[in-house]
Amino acid sequence: MTEAEPSFDRFFDSMESLADTLSESLQSQVTIEDSNHHVIGYSSHQTESDPARISTIIGKKVPSTVIIGLRKKGVMHELESSIHPIRIPAVMEVGLGPRLAMCIKHQQEILGYIWVVDRGNLTEGHAERIVEKAAGIAGRHLLKQRGWKTKQEKTFEDFFWKLLTSHYESEPRIRQEAEAGAILLPERYYIGVLESSRPVDEHFLQKFRRVMATYTGQRLLFQTAEQNRLIILFSFIFPVEGTGRLSSFLHKLLGELGQSEGGRLTAGCSPEYREYTSAAEAYREALQILELKKLLPYHTRELLLYEEIGFWAYLPAILEQKRSRPRRSLLLYPLKEHDREHKSDLLKTLAVYLSLDGNLKGSAAFLHIHTNTLMYRLNRITEITGRSLKETDYRTSIYLDLLTEETAQVNLWFQEAAGSKE
Repeated sequence: MTEAEPSFDRFFDSMESLADTLSESLQSQVTIEDSNHHVIGYSSHQTESDPARISTIIGKKVPSTVIIGLRKKGVMHELESSIHPIRIPAVMEVGLGPRLAMCIKHQQEILGYIWVVDRGNLTEGHAERIVEKAAGIAGRHLLKQRGWKTKQEKTFEDFFWKLLTSHYESEPRIRQEAEAGAILLPERYYIGVLESSRPVDEHFLQKFRRVMATYTGQRLLFQTAEQNRLIILFSFIFPVEGTGRLSSFLHKLLGELGQSEGGRLTAGCSPEYREYTSAAEAYREALQILELKKLLPYHTRELLLYEEIGFWAYLPAILEQKRSRPRRSLLLYPLKEHDREHKSDLLKTLAVYLSLDGNLKGSAAFLHIHTNTLMYRLNRITEITGRSLKETDYRTSIYLDLLTEETAQVNLWFQEAAGSKE
């Protein structure tokens, strides 16, 4: 079999020809993928294939169920951590038979993967040397492709920033430039902003692209990073009704990225748009969600979608108005004075009670007091203010005053409670 090795010392015009040559040398089926598990070359079927390879070749991409299954088993981590080919036993839960596989890398960056079906005929040592040679050739091919992709990505990124900064004066002008840049704009789109407590680096972007590749129902068109933020424009392949699917997608995305990256990760997302002249507005809406989450982290912890922003959208305007007026809330004043004179916690009690939607049991547990004690405090609040919390206008007004005038204190109360539960 060693006489087959010199056949790699030649030019390969495609990854298909490389896969066929590797397959002929090892007398086994071969698949070559890029870093997102899209098939870029595969050998012909000499014998029957296992379900994982068949579905990969038919779909031109490794099914997400296979990748997820291999990651759960730790196979992908082992493969991506090694600089040499590794032998992988069968993982029949995802339809994958035994493999000899290698991660194609340039320095520390993952460029792709080579998978060789192992029917027990791969001579140890010899097969690994052959696969390493093929990986070197595939790596050079992928690096050349990346050079072309870098130019294309720069065109996409420039176009995206023009959309985000209202550069274009009309929809026809946007469509014209998109066509000139070979950019296929989806009929409907969303703009999302992911914000990390750490800088968004190449490692983060690779993880993000890998996670996004597992979602078959979404199409990622644009992405650009700015310090600790990743800005994306994406669409659903099929139209969706309501916000359930969008919310579920974002929560899963944050969950999977958060597990692999660590640190704090959050997001804001615009509603669906059709006109691309609205991209700058969509971007501002996504950013507004993030600003609100910084302003009141506990209260907006579940908020991701601008469509579900509700009264929170008016909070910045209320804050700005209050900053321009020296007079403080007359509704809060008697309770603050009572707390100061009697060392009581009526203001905190009110903040918790209103923040937890008037839930007596939940509020008492949060405050670590008995429900009867909570009832007593609420009655004292009514006596001191002369107003009932059953009055909608009073209840709403004092809640907004608490959130906008006692923001730091409210955050501290809820931060302490969250810390005590950890």
